[in-house]
Amino acid sequence: MDGAPLSTKPWTAGGPIGPRCLAFLRRVRAGGGAYKLVRNADREALDRALAAGFVAWVGCSRDDVRLTARGAEYLHRLARVE
Repeated sequence: MDGAPLSTKPWTAGGPIGPRCLAFLRRVRAGGGAYKLVRNADREALDRALAAGFVAWVGCSRDDVRLTARGAEYLHRLARVE
């Protein structure tokens, strides 16, 4: 199909990341180098963000994550509305 728009939504095995995961990614980005998981909503969105490769664990703790280059690129693309 020529001319059909390409979807910018990343898909994981469970489907698109969704708005909750997108909000989580924005909180991680705002957290700087590391973001401490505090909310239950963070833990629910974490699985999709990890599966998409947008976040990674920081050290041995299972409470701290950081945004990966892929996650930063995805948020940047959304901000530019590509």
